[in-house]
Amino acid sequence: MSIDLVLADLRRIYQIQAAQSDFCGVLSLTEDDIQRWSALIGATRSRLYDEVAIHLARGFNDSEQTFEFCDAVMNGVHGIISNADEERPELFWKVYLAFDEGEYYHGNNRQEDPVAAYTRPLVAQILADVSSR
Repeated sequence: MSIDLVLADLRRIYQIQAAQSDFCGVLSLTEDDIQRWSALIGATRSRLYDEVAIHLARGFNDSEQTFEFCDAVMNGVHGIISNADEERPELFWKVYLAFDEGEYYHGNNRQEDPVAAYTRPLVAQILADVSSR
């Protein structure tokens, strides 16, 4: 099965949760979500995490996905990984950290857009590294 079905599910969950007044930028995902998506694409959890991360990175890099959506998904998936005490796959972790860099002003420099200054170049570098393999 295609990762596209997982991404569609994530977009649906994001739309519902982001519309709530108490949404804090972290997608609330469940263990059942992860198990269902792993089975749907026929992959291990680690592979699922990497697939989600690389597709979000590509979508963001191509301006098809917003920073807010990608960051919320990455935070939600990271929460599942942390709660399950799983190891973070290397690719997932790199993409997670790239989005994390866009969440705050670096050096309290409010003149600089952290998404443009940090996340975009980091994501571009990750994608370049992946395509060169």
